[in-house]
Amino acid sequence: MKNSFLQSAATHGLFIGLALIILALLDWRLGYYGQNTAFSLLSYTVWIGGLVWSAIVYRKQAGGYISYGQAFGFSITVAAVYAILGALFSLLLIYVIDPGYMETVLALTEEALLNAGMPQAQVDMALEVSSKLSHPVLHFLSSIFSTLLISAIIALITSAIVRKVNPNPFTGNGNL
Repeated sequence: MKNSFLQSAATHGLFIGLALIILALLDWRLGYYGQNTAFSLLSYTVWIGGLVWSAIVYRKQAGGYISYGQAFGFSITVAAVYAILGALFSLLLIYVIDPGYMETVLALTEEALLNAGMPQAQVDMALEVSSKLSHPVLHFLSSIFSTLLISAIIALITSAIVRKVNPNPFTGNGNL
């Protein structure tokens, strides 16, 4: 069961990760740079839907029953796979494919903050802090951390929906 757990989590994490990478490439290619609300909602839909789908598939593989803890643990393992994959892709996009990516994002952010009425001094300070935090290792680690944090919040909710307790506690699959 352990091998199928890890194998299934890795497979689902790769599928979700690849889907999110394709969406990120489209976002970048269309020039949105994370600034399009509809595109962001589509990405979150794939993210949430992917976690629910993967937990349901794993529940079926586990005999049709899964506890809340098992669903949460599986979802976090899936999320760890696509968090690492997404962080690696992000580094590749920002530092290899489009070295001007961060400058574009900072310019768009500056424009949005000024349009929201933030004083220029505060905007300059915010952009300076953002520039200092753009080291590749820091970017990689913060990307993984933020993805896992958001995924944990999603998994806390979706695991309650996906769980299915076995009515027969004597089957031995741990779903009491």
